[in-house]
Amino acid sequence: MALAARQAVEPFAERVCLGNAGTADNLYRFGYRISETGAIVAAIEIPAELLEEAISSNMALSCRLTPDGDLIPEFSFERGRTSSNGALILPIDQLIRATLTPQNLHMDEATIVSLTTMLQRLEASVNVVRDALARCTDRAKDQSFEN
Repeated sequence: MALAARQAVEPFAERVCLGNAGTADNLYRFGYRISETGAIVAAIEIPAELLEEAISSNMALSCRLTPDGDLIPEFSFERGRTSSNGALILPIDQLIRATLTPQNLHMDEATIVSLTTMLQRLEASVNVVRDALARCTDRAKDQSFEN
């Protein structure tokens, strides 16, 4: 044991299939092993189904906005305002502000062209909302005249 204590130990995680293709035999093994030999020092095995369910139940679905206006769905472990289906709730103006911070623009290597594309898409979206609002307003006026 004194020899093992002096050897470098590393954490590991691996999926283990016990031979049967059935999901009941699939496990995840987590533990520590000796770096040089791969000999396991300590490990725990957890059924894959249980672990996958636990992980997915703590995940939130969100989206990321690119500088040219594309929305990219993402999974994360962030906890914040989430809906009943685990989707992260974020108002569009906050999403745009987060996208357009100087550090994000630098990381995404935003160009004038991509930002112009985003602006055009946002302006087109604003026009769609204005048209919908006008239709709702007209419908409300018509209903008030009928009553």
